[in-house]
Amino acid sequence: MYFVILMLFMLPAVFVAGVVTGSNAEIPREQAGVYISSAVSAIATMIIAILTIILAIETWRLRRNQDTQIYDNRKEAIKPYVEISLESSFVGFQFMILRVENVGRGMAKDISFKLVSDKNELTRSEIKIVNELDRLSFFKNNLSVLGVNKSKKSFLFSFIDMTGEFGSEVFDTKLLFNINFSDVEGNNYTNNAIIDLSEYKGITELGSGNPAYRTSKELEKIRKILSSVVDSNKKINVDSYSENDRDEERKRNESKYAEVLEEKRDKDNL
Repeated sequence: MYFVILMLFMLPAVFVAGVVTGSNAEIPREQAGVYISSAVSAIATMIIAILTIILAIETWRLRRNQDTQIYDNRKEAIKPYVEISLESSFVGFQFMILRVENVGRGMAKDISFKLVSDKNELTRSEIKIVNELDRLSFFKNNLSVLGVNKSKKSFLFSFIDMTGEFGSEVFDTKLLFNINFSDVEGNNYTNNAIIDLSEYKGITELGSGNPAYRTSKELEKIRKILSSVVDSNKKINVDSYSENDRDEERKRNESKYAEVLEEKRDKDNL
């Protein structure tokens, strides 16, 4: 490109040199104008040809950039993004759930998980978690398809059990995984994920878990009590009243109310 621009700047100098050289040549005066006109036309034609070539090259580059941008935008529109994370169960924050989720824009296929950490250097708690992960079929044997904003979840471990078995060592657990997956067109992607339990050290919770879960447990207790009453020979004491009984009770209440009013009037008169 710079060479072409340099040539364009040199063309006027070449033209002037040609005119000077031509003036020293033995050219008939009546044909001098024709020679000069031909030289100017040739130079102009050359400049136009060079500019046309430059325009063609720039147009080709622009078209290639547009095609590349369209391809990148299309690829980005169907790109999946798979990640794994731990979250507390609504039953209680000490119960940890493994969540595999596709937060990308496209469907993920052929999802596989590979432990990057050296197995020979794993702690006892890390080995325990790896064994629990291998128990999950979709984690050990790959996951075929995971749609957009879809997830797979499974209970992984309880901090109560882990701390009871390994003590505070469990909070030193840190596992690194490679997640390999592809989009619908077969483009491959790799993502890294870390399970770091040190983030949960010192976390506590007020109350007794999710209120909706507690309500469901209380309803379950009531259902069991009613079910035991229905299925057993136990009897429920029920006091029943007829319409006549209610009328008599109402009359007694009205009579008592009238007596109270009468006593109050007598006291006021005194």
